[in-house]
Amino acid sequence: MPGAQEGVDRFVAAVNAAIADGGYEIVFCGAGDAEVTALSRCRGEIAATVPYPPHEIVLRALDKLELARAAERVGLPAATTIVATVEELDRWMPPFVVKARAHAPLADDVGPSRLEATIVADRAAAERRVDEIRALGGDPVFQEMLPGALVAFAAVADSDSRIIACAQQAADATWPPGAGVSARARTTPVDQGLAAQVEALLAELGWVGLAELQFLGTADGGLELIDFNGRFYGSLALAISAGPNLPAIWAAVATGRKPPRTVAARPGVRYQWLEGDVRRAIAERRGGIAADLAGTLRFAPGATHSTWSVADPGPALVAAGALAVRAAKLVRRSARVEE
Repeated sequence: MPGAQEGVDRFVAAVNAAIADGGYEIVFCGAGDAEVTALSRCRGEIAATVPYPPHEIVLRALDKLELARAAERVGLPAATTIVATVEELDRWMPPFVVKARAHAPLADDVGPSRLEATIVADRAAAERRVDEIRALGGDPVFQEMLPGALVAFAAVADSDSRIIACAQQAADATWPPGAGVSARARTTPVDQGLAAQVEALLAELGWVGLAELQFLGTADGGLELIDFNGRFYGSLALAISAGPNLPAIWAAVATGRKPPRTVAARPGVRYQWLEGDVRRAIAERRGGIAADLAGTLRFAPGATHSTWSVADPGPALVAAGALAVRAAKLVRRSARVEE
């Protein structure tokens, strides 16, 4: 179906057509923030349960600036995040990260599917990215760049914003390096102190349902919040493989059913986004490109994957086909340049 950035009316019509065709009771977002925003905003037009809190809560949770302010109110450490202005640019020393307050603002009902975070190394790069985000309908912010590894805490909150299931993971590799998502990750024991702080934040926001919070490590070994995903996220398969079936629990909460038995996430379960890990190996070349690619392939067996499953190969085949089409376009474009 079309993405929300291709037109909200088209997106809603396609969702309702799928609901009618399959007789579905609930609709989740497995795409991006543009679709989350469209589903939430148009929930009255959707012929199934849309499992989100009130729309103003959704907008606040997806707003990087409001998220940082809410975290500060409950004592959850968060990366310094401020509105991108000329005055602040004069005060900030690169490198730092330029983001949009909302990944997908749906400007004029048709906006970009995602405004990516960008690490900038100098003032000129920062000014260019700020201008690009504004031109696409977004509001740019500066965010402190932290040196540590990516850590994620995923949870399902009940109607009182209490955590009823959760999983914690640490990334061993990301794509893009330094400012991307998990290409390799593993579950770790849940930090109960962190869980309590996350629950306080969800209560402050009024959040209900699935939430994945992303943190980066600090120089002193702590963690600071950098992002919030209120949807199915890229490494969701890792949490499910480690025990808690977060989508099933979310569905039960949203439809008033008793959630399935919550199982504690087992530490040490591994995850790989193979495409991202290969692209990372080509870029980073840890020990040399051949050694890094070989290590990527050695990591794959026994790991949970983003799309690949022996029991359900369809999504991986679709993804492989899309990659092949993209690669062919790149080859044709390169050939035209050479001519």
